[in-house]
Amino acid sequence: MESLLPPELEREIFEFTACLHPGMVRQLVLVGRRVFEWIQPFLYRTIMVSPGSQSLAAFSRAIQNLPPNSSFFRNSVQNLFVHHAPWLVSDALQILSSCPGIVNFAMMVTNPSVLPLLETKRLEHLSISLAQLFDNGSILQNLTHPLFAHITHLALFDYVQHEKHWSTLGLLPALTHLCLHSYIRRSQLLRVLAECKRLEVLVNMHINAEPEWGRADICGRLAIHDDPRLVLYTLEVSTHAFARDWERGRRGKKDFWAVAEAFVNKKRMGQITPASRCWICDFDEVY
Repeated sequence: MESLLPPELEREIFEFTACLHPGMVRQLVLVGRRVFEWIQPFLYRTIMVSPGSQSLAAFSRAIQNLPPNSSFFRNSVQNLFVHHAPWLVSDALQILSSCPGIVNFAMMVTNPSVLPLLETKRLEHLSISLAQLFDNGSILQNLTHPLFAHITHLALFDYVQHEKHWSTLGLLPALTHLCLHSYIRRSQLLRVLAECKRLEVLVNMHINAEPEWGRADICGRLAIHDDPRLVLYTLEVSTHAFARDWERGRRGKKDFWAVAEAFVNKKRMGQITPASRCWICDFDEVY
C-alpha cells in the first residue's frame, strides 16, 4: 500500500508513536515491511534477564542470526534489568558488551564483573548495590567514580544507616532522583536533602507489610515536615515486585519514580493534606 506521506515523515510518526507508547510496538511492526524495518529496534529497547524471560530469548535468537560485526544492537537496547540468580550474569555480560547504548541498568544482586562494562556506558538510571559492585567495605565513597557522572535516577539496595560519607551524594552533578532502601535515620535524610540541592525527589523505600499506622509512625519519627521532596514509599518485599515496577516504567506506565514525583508535585501545589504527610495514600490519585 502506497503511503500518502513522505517516507521520512511517516517514519518519524511511527518512531514517535513507539517511543510514546512502548506497549504498542508489537502491533506496529505488523503494519508493513517498511514499518517493521523502522520499528524492529524498539522490540529490544528493554531486556529483562531472568529465568524464562521472553525479551532475553528474543535477544539471544536475534544476535545469533545477525552477521558478524553487525551494528543492529548498538543503540537498540537501552534498558537492562538483571534478576538475582547468579547464573544470569553471563547473559548480562553478553548484553552489556554488545549494546553500548544502554542508559538504564538495574541488577538486584550486583556482580563486580559488570563494572568494566558499565564504565563504558553513559548511564542515566541505575539501581544497584554499591558495596557489591565495587566489592569493598565502603559504600557512598564509591560515588566519586566517573560512572556516576550522568546519573539522574539512583536507587541503592545497600544498608547505609551507618554511613558517614553523605557529602559524596552532593557531588553527583546530574542527580535529581534518589531512592534509599530500608531504615534511614532522620538526621541522615536531612543531611541528604541539605547536601543535594538539585535533588527533586528523595524516596525512602519500605516493605508494604506495615499497615497504614505503621507508615505514619515511621513518618512521625522522621518528622521532616518542611521539605516536600521526601516520599516514604512502600513496595512488596520481593525481587519480582521491584522487577515488575521497573519494567512498568520502561513500558510507558508509572513506576515508583513517576508516582513519587507526582506526589511531590501535588505537595508543592498544596493538594496533599496534612501538608506534613510524606507517605502516599490511595486517595492521592498519583498511581
